[in-house]
Amino acid sequence: MTTRPIGALTALLFLAAGCGSSGTTVTEPITTPVEATSSAAATSSEAGDWVEPEPLVPPPPLEWTGAFRETAVLIADSIRIEGPAPLIEHVAASSDKELYERSVTTTSRGLVQVVKRRPSSSREIRVNLDAWSIAALNEVVIVETAAQGPVQVVAAGNVTWRDLDAHLIQGEQIQFAGAIGDDSPYTPPPGGGER
Repeated sequence: MTTRPIGALTALLFLAAGCGSSGTTVTEPITTPVEATSSAAATSSEAGDWVEPEPLVPPPPLEWTGAFRETAVLIADSIRIEGPAPLIEHVAASSDKELYERSVTTTSRGLVQVVKRRPSSSREIRVNLDAWSIAALNEVVIVETAAQGPVQVVAAGNVTWRDLDAHLIQGEQIQFAGAIGDDSPYTPPPGGGER
């Protein structure tokens, strides 16, 4: 006489029976607790009526700068863009893995993204900062800091900046800054030219 382990088979049958429909339905609505100060408290939640939750109101957007809201072009060998949140919402950078090496790290300064042109690529790194079109021949570093402060764009190496009004600034290193809360667009210094 052979004995078979029926314990596992029995457990499987009990589990299968438990998974089936019991034929009962729930007729009571699901309600959420309502605060006593809420205007919805006046509805009859005691009788099991549905109480409509208060609508979710998103927080207002974080303050930003208007410095980069008018069209301009910036070209340099290397570019660093640094500022507080919501910087990442205002910056879009090239991301083709065939052409660029990209790294994202969190440091004590904040969220750091580095985009470098691969040696095999001849394409510049393109970045948009609001209405500014930015091109870097070697590297772009984007830092969203935890601390408050202005948004700064530092361009180094053969820098050329031009806007739609034909203002031109050229130099080896140029820094642009936009104060948070100031909606005025960047205005080049009188006379433009080399800095």
